[in-house]
Amino acid sequence: MKRLAATVCLMLLAAGQAAALSCLRPTIEAGFNTHSQAEEIYVMVLGKLTNKRNVVPGVELRGAGIARGESYVATFIGFQSTRSGFDRPLEATVAVKGTCLASWCGGVNIDVEMITFLEKTPYGYTLSEGPCGGAVFYNPDADMKRRAHQCLLGGVCEPDNR
Repeated sequence: MKRLAATVCLMLLAAGQAAALSCLRPTIEAGFNTHSQAEEIYVMVLGKLTNKRNVVPGVELRGAGIARGESYVATFIGFQSTRSGFDRPLEATVAVKGTCLASWCGGVNIDVEMITFLEKTPYGYTLSEGPCGGAVFYNPDADMKRRAHQCLLGGVCEPDNR
C-alpha cells in the first residue's frame, strides 16, 4: 500500500498543477473493509477527539503547490465497538496525523462526533487520515452506526460508490 501511494505521488508530481486528485466517495463500509484487512490492528470507535496539543506542522511539499499535513496529540473520548454495539467506554491519548499526496492533505477535526478506526500499537493509539478520507466519518447518523455495526458482525458490508 505504501509503495502504491509513493508511485501515485510521483505520478501526480510529474503531472504538475493541471492534475487533480480524484477520490471515490468514502463510505463506512469501504473504511471498515480497508482497516479490517490491514496487517495492523485497528479498533472501530465512536466519539470525539478533544484537547489537541503538541501540534507539529508537516514538511512543506513543493512542486505541485505547497501542502502541509499536521501531526498532533489529542484525547479520544467515546466508545469502542463490540459485538453488541458501540458500548465499551474508551478514553485514550491518540497520535493524529494528516498525510499528504502531492499538494493535497488530509486532516482530522477535533470536538466533532465521529466513527473512526484507531490503530493499536505498542505505544498506544494512532489515527491517520489522507487527502481522500476513508478513516474518519463525521457526525454519523443512526443508519451509519447501524451499517458499521453490521460490518463488525460480518453482515453485508459492501461500499456503495455511486
